[in-house]
Amino acid sequence: MKIVGLELLLILFFTVNGAFVTITMPTSPALQFIGLLPLAVGTYIYLVIKGKWNNYFSVKKLKPIKKTFLFGVPLLLVLLLVFIGNKGINTSSLLDVFLIFMIQLFVVAFIEEIFFRGFMLNTLLSKGYKKAVMISSSLFAITHSLQLLGGQSLEDTLLQIIYAFVVGMVLSLLIINNQSIIMAIAFHGLNNSLQLMGQDQGSSIFSYVIIAILITYSIFLWMRASNATILK
Repeated sequence: MKIVGLELLLILFFTVNGAFVTITMPTSPALQFIGLLPLAVGTYIYLVIKGKWNNYFSVKKLKPIKKTFLFGVPLLLVLLLVFIGNKGINTSSLLDVFLIFMIQLFVVAFIEEIFFRGFMLNTLLSKGYKKAVMISSSLFAITHSLQLLGGQSLEDTLLQIIYAFVVGMVLSLLIINNQSIIMAIAFHGLNNSLQLMGQDQGSSIFSYVIIAILITYSIFLWMRASNATILK
């Protein structure tokens, strides 16, 4: 019931935000997710009041830079492909670039990672890490199907669902392999920002290549997870 409640809460806020954007049609892309700000603030307050902030962001949980970098190399490759596929970023408005990055990192990525790779993953670990990874990643993908309600084509939505599932699986497995959720938030925020700030709509070929890379990386993480000490 806790997992269902968390998922419904996310769907509610994303639906309301989508309706707000459709009605107001903000001129700045930085305002496309402004409806999620109350949820982000509420989540920050909850983590602090309940004393759970250190569970996710304690400095003691950070791994050596060298080890973290090695785990992050495939993610950096994905970000590079997104950047190339979208022909760089649109810098016509540096203010928009800054606002998009801040909102994607500290609002959208923070919310989704804390909910899916934080609350849900930790709750589901009692069922075993394999089920925890698969269920949380599936719910992450389902949430992205809401793009269909916003007028996105079925083909693009299906591709996004697959993309979200694979990304969710990799980020969940990184947590299982004792990596900090900060890595997941950073990748998520940068990936979203590069997608929104692209000069041009990237070819779907890049998406398929990225999915292939992430699937390959997830296989490695699955194999390594069996010998990892799972975060409680």
